[in-house]
Amino acid sequence: MISKEMSMGRAVLEHHQLLPLFARFNIRMGFGEMSVEEVCQAHDVNADFFMEIANAYLDDDYAPHEDLSHFSLGAVVEYLTATHSYYLNVALPRIESQIHQLLDHSDLSEKEKQLVSGFFNDYKKDFLTHISREEQEILPYILELEMQSLKIRPDQNFLDRLTTYSIREFAQEHDRLETSLKNLSKLIVKFLPPFQDQELCIRVLRDLAELVKDLVDHADMEDKVLIPQVVELENQLIQKGTDS
Repeated sequence: MISKEMSMGRAVLEHHQLLPLFARFNIRMGFGEMSVEEVCQAHDVNADFFMEIANAYLDDDYAPHEDLSHFSLGAVVEYLTATHSYYLNVALPRIESQIHQLLDHSDLSEKEKQLVSGFFNDYKKDFLTHISREEQEILPYILELEMQSLKIRPDQNFLDRLTTYSIREFAQEHDRLETSLKNLSKLIVKFLPPFQDQELCIRVLRDLAELVKDLVDHADMEDKVLIPQVVELENQLIQKGTDS
């Protein structure tokens, strides 16, 4: 766990798991002796929000503070969009390129090569569908919810929608995409002949493991930080509709 008063440099050196977060918050290294709060202020990042995300990443059992209203849902959406961009433009292309290299320099049969590439392509298709749904449906809904919550009289059509939909449905559908990546790693480790380029094979497995961990942390952040705040706003709006 980290605190606002802790040196950001110390936080990173003691908790390397935090490293993937900085690009998503557009925070650059070179912290000097600045505290976590001071670094956040210098980069125009809400320190409370950064703390929620960072501690959710560091502790699987971490529960966010009950009052989540000190940061906007817009900040959450911005963070999620940056995370999706990392997955789509960095993590997945890197792993895909490494898998192709691994197969091109292997003695696997064509059937075995097609098995690996087909496995990854199916996963990538499912992943892109999941990300697309979040960005086209879930995130716009969240932004609209926040906008409506700021109105004295929320739009009746939106209030009516709340009687048939809740973010809880997204939570229930929130399938853990890391399972397929774990199965791909298992396929390489247990069921295929040894690869000639062992260094590349190890690199592929390491990057797969890191992406799996990142996906787990990302899903936990949505479950622990995003969904509780959205549910709170939904309840407030429903109450407004009842009182009006």
